[in-house]
Amino acid sequence: MNTLLKLLFGAIFIFSAIYIISIETERYESVSLALLKDLSKSQEMEIGSLLLGQSSGTMQDSKILELYIRSNEMYDFLDNEYNLSTYYVSEELDFLNRLYEDTSIPFYLASKENLVKRYNEDLQVLYDQPSGTLSLSFAHKDKHKAKKILESIISRSDEIVNMIAKKNAEVALDFTKKQIKENKALFITSIKNLIAYQNQHHTIDPNLDVERKSLILANLESDLVKNQVEYDSKAKYTNLNSIEMKLLKEMERNIKKSIEDIKRQLAGRSKTSELLNSNVFEFELLKSEMEFNKEVYRQSLINQEQLKIEVSQNAKRLAIVSRPTLADGYTYPNKPWDIFTVMIVLFFLYSVVIVVITIIKDHQD
Repeated sequence: MNTLLKLLFGAIFIFSAIYIISIETERYESVSLALLKDLSKSQEMEIGSLLLGQSSGTMQDSKILELYIRSNEMYDFLDNEYNLSTYYVSEELDFLNRLYEDTSIPFYLASKENLVKRYNEDLQVLYDQPSGTLSLSFAHKDKHKAKKILESIISRSDEIVNMIAKKNAEVALDFTKKQIKENKALFITSIKNLIAYQNQHHTIDPNLDVERKSLILANLESDLVKNQVEYDSKAKYTNLNSIEMKLLKEMERNIKKSIEDIKRQLAGRSKTSELLNSNVFEFELLKSEMEFNKEVYRQSLINQEQLKIEVSQNAKRLAIVSRPTLADGYTYPNKPWDIFTVMIVLFFLYSVVIVVITIIKDHQD
């Protein structure tokens, strides 16, 4: 029994080795390195987001691009250019690696799902987070085709990245245009409200009334000092009961009264001052609202111009760090490693079978 098992597993190993060495299709791999750059954002913003533990926009775009490269849409694009569907069912591939149009084995059926799976088996897309680069490779029986297909993948990916960015910018631009109309209407309304208030209260700015009263107060205090100096100097040689001295004294009292009235108004101890303070408060609210709406409107205009630039130019670019290579020799299969793997697997299976048989014999005894 053991001899038969050894012969069986030996035959399987020999057939597997012959298949790997002589029959399995040799595929040549073209390799390239690319970097997705977002030209609309500064490098400092990207570094800052990484330091804060957040996923940068470039990282997300790279992951989305990886999904697109593996998608049915990319396969259809390459199929139109290089007839991949014909290649995967052709005799260019060995009998275990090719697909069949009339087989009853689901795994080998040349369905769209299996075709895309085989395409993804020949394709490798790896994103390196520290460097932010995408490592791309594609394997094909023809090394020149492998290089051309990889070049097409990179070229198409660059177009798609820019197309997505432009579409996003166009959507944002349409939304910004609506915002501009709304913000402009609010800005114009706030201006009209401010003008209506000025017309209603017959003032350009209530703050100017305060400044004017302060200036009048300063002039009155200056006149009071002059009047007192004149009265004191004349009191030395002029009769205090004279008309001139009485006029100076009366002027002093009037000036003092005017000063007190203005001070009460400025200090808020009269109905006039309360009205003035209320006017200033209402005016400042309307003015602040107008300034705020003006700034919002101005910012929306700036955003519109930035989005117009993004729509008109290529904001994102898939920069090639290293161009697709032309393989000197085949990459797959790795014949020594595959033979060694088959040997280990068969040895493990042989050991399991021997153990099972031994256990069965022990139970029978």
